[in-house]
Amino acid sequence: MNDPSISRLLTKADLCNRFGFSPRTLENMVRAGDFPPPVRIGKYVYWSEKAVSGWQQRLFSAQESWGGSFSAKAI
Repeated sequence: MNDPSISRLLTKADLCNRFGFSPRTLENMVRAGDFPPPVRIGKYVYWSEKAVSGWQQRLFSAQESWGGSFSAKAI
């Protein structure tokens, strides 16, 4: 049964592959409060897709709403 209200669970490996982080970088980001904390289930940790997507949207919201023009020197 797939309940659409239940978010998919992501592992540390999933996140490292998705964003190109090393496991240590991900751990440091969580420790610093720069990434959502995981939920421990047994000996494993998981992140919900919803929490990770929310983090990504907040991180890029200023960039995506930016209306300026690019200059060749800025890139």
